[in-house]
Amino acid sequence: MPPVLQPIKPFRCTYKDCSASYDSEKMMKSHKKHSDEHDYCPVCDEDFDSYEDLAQHKAYRPDNHGKACRVCGEEFKSESGLKRHIELNHKVDQKLTCVGCNGQFYRASLLIEHLEFGHCRIISTSQFQGHIVHKHLVDQLLHNGPARSRFMEKISKYDATQDTEEEGGISILDQDDSGMFGKEKYEAIRPDTPPEENLVVHPGPYPPLPPSTMMSDITSQFSKTSINGGNSETGTVVGSEDTGRQAKIWGTRAARTLFPNAKPTPPPTPSEYSISQHDQAMETDHGINIMKTRFWDPLSQEWNPDRFYDSVVNMYFCPFICEQTYSIPADLNRHIIQDHRITRVKCPGCCKPFRSVTALMAHCESRGSRCSVNKAYDYGMFVDKLSGGFLGVVEKIRPDHLNNKSVLLTNKETGRPEFYTPPVASYLQYEVTKPADYKEPAQKRVEAAPANKGHTFGVNIRPQW
Repeated sequence: MPPVLQPIKPFRCTYKDCSASYDSEKMMKSHKKHSDEHDYCPVCDEDFDSYEDLAQHKAYRPDNHGKACRVCGEEFKSESGLKRHIELNHKVDQKLTCVGCNGQFYRASLLIEHLEFGHCRIISTSQFQGHIVHKHLVDQLLHNGPARSRFMEKISKYDATQDTEEEGGISILDQDDSGMFGKEKYEAIRPDTPPEENLVVHPGPYPPLPPSTMMSDITSQFSKTSINGGNSETGTVVGSEDTGRQAKIWGTRAARTLFPNAKPTPPPTPSEYSISQHDQAMETDHGINIMKTRFWDPLSQEWNPDRFYDSVVNMYFCPFICEQTYSIPADLNRHIIQDHRITRVKCPGCCKPFRSVTALMAHCESRGSRCSVNKAYDYGMFVDKLSGGFLGVVEKIRPDHLNNKSVLLTNKETGRPEFYTPPVASYLQYEVTKPADYKEPAQKRVEAAPANKGHTFGVNIRPQW
């Protein structure tokens, strides 16, 4: 048993693992206050087992510690100073997943950098820029009445030339034809029928079986079909793993023999209640959907320059608000790609220009800057427009401030006990979203032939939009 050290001086440190002793109590408290190994509150003269317990103690004792941070225990005189300290020094990490490659990011500016500078293998830089341009164009068309009217004028000539009626003419069922036709009766038109000699009538409820020669052919086909994975000459082997095609019970020849007049299975057609049919009907009745359609982008499959062709002046109008006209679609495509791409962005709060969307996003994400754009009421709309629809933002309470209990303290002014609740700090939670005009890419992967050494090379093809 090790010997117990006896204090040489009368005032020993109150921590059980500390053997220091001093001549006076004041020196002992000063030791606990300035020691990095002791979590001690000099104001309340209390010892704590951990620094977290000391920080929580300060946060719930405003009578002695003012406004204290419950994370680090630093004290402030005002609630605004406390919240600013938390926003600058105790940021909450984000959990953002790229919609293209599923990459993980803990800051919104890092996700924007990933998309803007071509680090994503699915979403290219031009596609990301296109989503931003689309947001700006739709915003101008929806908030500017004359611009919207002028845009409808540009596409009205093209929509007028599209005939979506399956049957023309005027319906006579809605008219009053009692006096036109009188009481004369007309016989209904009968369908065409084949000659009587070509019809084969079966006396019974079922058609007769095929002749014996045909049955022998069918029997021979079934004999060549293996259920256990054996060899088959003409039929498809059931349970075989050599091919990836779906197994069939009959071979091709047997199916044709059993059902000689059978029609092929028609391809599946979309239901009239499907989303695609609804969108097509809405486009037919009301025109293109500017929210979901890349009607302006020459790099998109939905681009149709004939929508903006004016046959009166024989010119193509620009879909944007610049009112430029061109004689051929190639010049119009070049104008849109070169002149309507975003090269610089500006903060709407402090009007500071930035050369990239990533720099502006980092400026907005830093809540400690002098600019207060991230505290505006429409900041979520601005983030959605800035990111091209890939980001949204919601203000939430910090996770460590959710369980905010109240304590009973004595008011120094009135002398009465009152409940006190520490101030709650919030943060901006960014969320990954998909733009309305986003199309899932058809990603392809082609494997090349093996090289001389037996290696297989994978060739990644850019997704087709």
